[in-house]
Amino acid sequence: MATRTDNGVSVRPTGKDDLPEVIAMIQELADFEQMPEGPQLTVDDLVRDGGFDEQRRPADGAPVFHSFVLEASVDPEGVVNHEQSTSMRTVDAASARPLTRKLIGYAICYYSYSTWQGKSLALEDIYIRPAYRSNGYGELFFRALAQHARNMRCSRLDFHVLNWNPATKFYRRMGAIDLTEAENWHFYRMQKEAIDRLLTE
Repeated sequence: MATRTDNGVSVRPTGKDDLPEVIAMIQELADFEQMPEGPQLTVDDLVRDGGFDEQRRPADGAPVFHSFVLEASVDPEGVVNHEQSTSMRTVDAASARPLTRKLIGYAICYYSYSTWQGKSLALEDIYIRPAYRSNGYGELFFRALAQHARNMRCSRLDFHVLNWNPATKFYRRMGAIDLTEAENWHFYRMQKEAIDRLLTE
């Protein structure tokens, strides 16, 4: 995915140096979803599984997931700065404060396969830090991920959302349909303990 920028906020592929901050945001998302004990991954897990270290790639050599970050230009006080980060505006260099970059969101996705429609993109997480919501950044991020799905010739973009999450309205506005309502599909999972128990019975 090429970097996509809007008012000083950009979407780009996650780099290895971003991973500690991505881990922190994974925990923030788990806290929001009221499952603070859920995350069990480490930065080393992400390095290995995301193919960030060529010496420690997954067994098949291909990354297990792909990741993108939402990054903002901020002034030293931590405020997203639109004027200084937009090339169409003129800023007095003498009075301008230096800008830094801050990660304000992340997404993790992977490819899946539909026997009906072929290659699909499964969106595991998309998260924007609360202080940066309601500014259009969610739509920018989601559209960039949809563009990535199209560029990779995916037939669809799949994701799941907690039923009480206010973001359900946003996803509907983006054109997503709730398969539980529309087609009565249910999302099932077997945890590692259940797999182990099944195979030892």
